[in-house]
Order: sequence, then structure tokens, then C-alpha cells
Amino acid sequence: MVQIDIPIAFALGQIFADAARKQLLTGRPEYYFSALVKNNLFHIFFFSWIPVYFLVNYFGWETTHMWWHKDVVTDYPFFLPVFLIAFFFAANSGFWLSAFLIRKGKFLFVRVSYASIFLYSFLWVFGLWKRTSYLGSYKEWAQGTAKRVWDTSGGEPFLYMLFFSIILWFAALVFFIIILRAEGKNLILKGDKSKSTE
Repeated sequence: MVQIDIPIAFALGQIFADAARKQLLTGRPEYYFSALVKNNLFHIFFFSWIPVYFLVNYFGWETTHMWWHKDVVTDYPFFLPVFLIAFFFAANSGFWLSAFLIRKGKFLFVRVSYASIFLYSFLWVFGLWKRTSYLGSYKEWAQGTAKRVWDTSGGEPFLYMLFFSIILWFAALVFFIIILRAEGKNLILKGDKSKSTE
């Protein structure tokens, strides 16, 4: 859902910065840009296409049946370009801001921030269950004729794509976090005489 995809992109940028905190604390630009590239690779290949797929195929659901009342995303010619710009701006802003805060020693603030975004996303999905549990257009939802998300009659691929994308997204996120943590494991931080072993 676009109302949570952009905040989640911001939170994931924060998570990437947090996972690379030891690299960032060295102050070396090559570590900063290496982590930033990984953040963008994740968002390009494992996240950005997911909301685009759902916008193209399930516009009403992806917009939580609010604010945009037309049937398909192409009824709004600038929707996808604006969404993608906002999405990648959020993903990179989350990283940039968190990298700055991490260098200032504000680790807890970064973690509370991205945890709060995930809490907001959870509350959005389940707090608006009467909207988020229905497919179809806004008109179908408003008239009470929209199908539930778990109604796969007629070969509806929604649930398959939802589960596939969540599993792929989560597995890729864990992979990148492990890589970033491993890269930072034995770095010498500024002012440290010994290698970090955390």
C-alpha cells in the first residue's frame, strides 16, 4: 500500500545505515558509498517492483481504497513516476539521515524511528482492515461488491504474489544485513586501538 510503502522505504534506508554503522563510524567514504549502493540495489531489485506490480494490477487495494477513486493507475498519468521518485527519495533519505545520526552517536534514535515506522505500518494494515482486506476498485469497495483478498476464485494471483513478494523481500533484506554486518565486523573505528569484534 502506497501509504506504507514510502515510509517503509525510509525505514529500510535507516536499517541499512544501522547495519553498516561500524563502516559509517570509520568516516571512510568508500564504506559509506558501498553501504549506500547496497541500499539502492535492495530497493531496485527486491522492493520497488512490488508496489508497482500491485499498483498496476490491484490499484484500489494498493491505495487502501482512499484518496484516488478512479479504477486504474493509468487514470492518473503522473502517479507512477511521482511514486517512484518519492519511493527512492525516501529510501535514500532514510539512509542519509541515519548515517548522519549514527556518526553523532544517535543509534537509539535511529532504531526507535524505524521501529515506529513498522508499528505505524502494522496499525495501518490492521487498523483499516475494512479497506485493506478488499481487492477491486474504489467503486466496487464503496458499493460493497469488492472481493476479499483471500478469495482466489477465478484464479486470482493476488495472494500468491503477496506471499512471494514478502518472502523474497524479507530474505533479501536479511541477506543484505548479514553482508553489511560481516563487512563491519573487524573494522578499526576512529579512536580505537583494537579491532571491533561485535
